[in-house]
Amino acid sequence: MKSMILSVSMFVIGATASAAPKATPELLTKGKTSYATNCAMCHGDKGDADSPAGQAMIPKPRNFLTMKFVNGDKPEQIFDSITKGLPGTTMMAYGHIPEEDRWGLSYYIKSLQKAGKGSTKKAGK
Repeated sequence: MKSMILSVSMFVIGATASAAPKATPELLTKGKTSYATNCAMCHGDKGDADSPAGQAMIPKPRNFLTMKFVNGDKPEQIFDSITKGLPGTTMMAYGHIPEEDRWGLSYYIKSLQKAGKGSTKKAGK
């Protein structure tokens, strides 16, 4: 019985942990498409949180160009934030989005962050 519980526990743990796939152009394109559908309404088309919905939210959505990520900026950490949401913020969980699309989103959002490194805006603005 002990070994059966251990086996089931290992299966459940393994099922929730997903290894990051390789960032391919196809996955990035999928992420960009999913971003337009699921994220741009709040985070803005360019990831700068400059959208009508985003401006009305309290707290404001993350500006991917200038602000640090709450749970870290590695693709796995971004994926986790997308999947589980961020308690205490307006970022809800998007675990219902297919896993491959969430990985694409993670890489696409990471690309927005990289594009904003030269921005003159200060974090939080």
